[in-house]
Formats: sequence, structure tokens, C-alpha cells
Amino acid sequence: MKLRMWGTRGSLPRAITHDTFVNLVDSYAKRAEKAGLSTISEFRNALRDGDLGRPLVYGGNTSCNEIIFKNHRFFVDMGTGFADASSEVMAQGRTEFTVFMTHLHWDHIMGLPFFVPIYIPGTKLVIYHVHPHAPEFIKIQFNGINFPVKWEELGATVEFRKIKLYDKLQFDDLTVSPLALDHPGGSFGYRFDASGCSLLIGVDGEYKRITPEALGKDLPYYQDLDLLVFDGQYEMDELASRYDWGHCSPPIGVDLAMREGIRNIIMTHHDPRASEAKEERMLQQAMNHCQKQLEFHKDLWVSLGQPEGPRIQLAYDGLEFDLTRLPPRHQLPKYRKNP
Repeated sequence: MKLRMWGTRGSLPRAITHDTFVNLVDSYAKRAEKAGLSTISEFRNALRDGDLGRPLVYGGNTSCNEIIFKNHRFFVDMGTGFADASSEVMAQGRTEFTVFMTHLHWDHIMGLPFFVPIYIPGTKLVIYHVHPHAPEFIKIQFNGINFPVKWEELGATVEFRKIKLYDKLQFDDLTVSPLALDHPGGSFGYRFDASGCSLLIGVDGEYKRITPEALGKDLPYYQDLDLLVFDGQYEMDELASRYDWGHCSPPIGVDLAMREGIRNIIMTHHDPRASEAKEERMLQQAMNHCQKQLEFHKDLWVSLGQPEGPRIQLAYDGLEFDLTRLPPRHQLPKYRKNP
């Protein structure tokens, strides 16, 4: 099972302005000087190979993730990253697509009008959703005013399938399970399990419920988990002024992963105004927090065969994470039980 991230910004797409680009080049040039690089050729090769840091930029498109398992490919959300996926899926000759919707805020649906296959007859798009009004609020984009093409003019067949919270869907050997997140208007995460690998898409979520008791029915979805894609939009000191905005901070994701034995965390849904420097500062804060908390959970992480604790990284457009390459998961200690 593999994760591919097509869009990792939240709220709004983020363009790289002239000033931003100049500042990035200057930053990486300084890194090159410190590394002893003295020619343009060496600098270019270091950038291409990732020797000066990878990625060079974090995010651009809004939320869209793709889960790949054998012949199955599932998208989670249809942000502007969904539009970018068009070229690849058309080159592959694909004519059937499956999407799971977390929720219906604009940044998670605005890519659909630009997903080229929906204009091609013979194409089929199936949209799974928990939110009862998903068809209405997705179709509203195609009213001829917000977007020039009307819904009935689409060439593809689009089918909406409403699913119940906590019900499991089976696609051959892969299981998909929806769970509840904390977000205005309602948002739902999805856990994917296949061939001993487990992945949870946990955006958009404020994670007001963090203790085992508060998580309740949602707690098991965070357990025995290989990878959590977590909503890390804000720094901790920003959260107080953004209560009930529906987004979280990396250290809270670290606390959850540390306690529940989540082996890997990818922080995503980056704030549209956050610079690369801020994102890297947030990553360092999360890693520092992890080290401080590790001593309180040492036995758990030793038993998981990962004594250094959860591995943390920042999402970026184009990131791929192959879960099949992870070392075998050790069994959780017997004393851990669900509440």
C-alpha cells in the first residue's frame, strides 16, 4: 500500500511569488556555501539530489491524497491537487475513479471542475461520503455561474454513495473505515487496512478529543497504525486564537502517536500563509516534543521495535510513502486495552 500526496496546503492554494522564490534561492544558496559548494553546477546537482534539503517548498495545491493498493487507486478529497492528478491518470488510460470525501469545505472540492476525465464520455467517478448533503454541495459548483459548465453537461457518469460512520467497506483485500473528526460542519477521517499495513487520513481535524476516554469509538482507529496523516496547520501558540477553526498543531499529533504507538506521522494541511522557514520550525518543535515525551512511553516503543519513537515529517506535493517498505510491526504489549 502506498500513499501519494497531490495537495498538502489547507484553506487556499499557495502560489510561489517572485519575492518568495528569490528568498528561497537565497536560503539554499547560503546552505550551499556552508556545504562548501563553489560552482553553479554543484549547486544545481545538490538541489536536484536533495542534498540541501527536500522538499524545496511545502505545499501548493489544496488537499488531495491518493491511496494505491494493487489495482486499486483511491483519492481522498478533491482539492486543487485533484486537478493536477488529471494528466497522470489520463496518461495511464484510467476511466474509473473512486473518491472518499472528508468534508465539503471549498479547499477540498475545488479541484473537481478541473479534473479533466469528468468531461470524457465513458468515464465513471464514484464519490463516497458520510456527510448527508455531499451531492448538493458538490454539484453547486456546476451551476453555470460559479463555473461555466453545468452538472448535466458533464460527459462522465458521477455516482454518489453515502456510507455510515464506522461501517467498513471492502475492496478485495483492502478495508476502508470512516471515523469522526472534530471540525465545523462535520469532517470524517478514513482508515485504510491491507496486507498488514494501516494508514489513516486525519484531516481536517482539530483533535479537541485527545484522551482515550474522549476519543471513545474513534480510539481503535488510531491503534496498530503504521501511518497517520495529521492536521498540523498551526503552531501551538496560534491555537488559542483559532479555537473551533477545525485544525490542529504538530505536538498534539505527536502526543497521540506517542501514546497509541503510531509509527509514522506526516504533518499536512499547511497554512496558506506559512513560509518554508515556519514549516521547518514547526517540524523541529514537534521533534523536540517527541524527544521530551519519549521517556514516558519508552517501554511501548521498545516493544514496537522502534525505540526512537514515532517518525515525523512534513507533507509536500508529490510526496510518496510506501508502507510495504516499513520494517515488520511488533505486537503491542498485552497490557494495552481499549477503554
